[in-house]
Amino acid sequence: MAVPALLRLVSQRPRPGRQLDPETLRQHHTSLVNERQQLRRDGAAAEELERNRLAIVQCQWELSRALIERYHDPVAAPSVA
Repeated sequence: MAVPALLRLVSQRPRPGRQLDPETLRQHHTSLVNERQQLRRDGAAAEELERNRLAIVQCQWELSRALIERYHDPVAAPSVA
């Protein structure tokens, strides 16, 4: 996989309306990890393992953002007296 394609895939940000809840993302992450274990057991090619690794990275990024969104407590703006 060429480096520009790799950077483009990893740096993509989720689009509005595409954001999933943390529970769904956690299930998706588990599915991707199980897929990776199966790929390794089956002796998959490096390209397949890399595709799966990038999918795991993207899912972890989206999960982090979803958790921040859910639990972030914005600091109240200072009031002008």
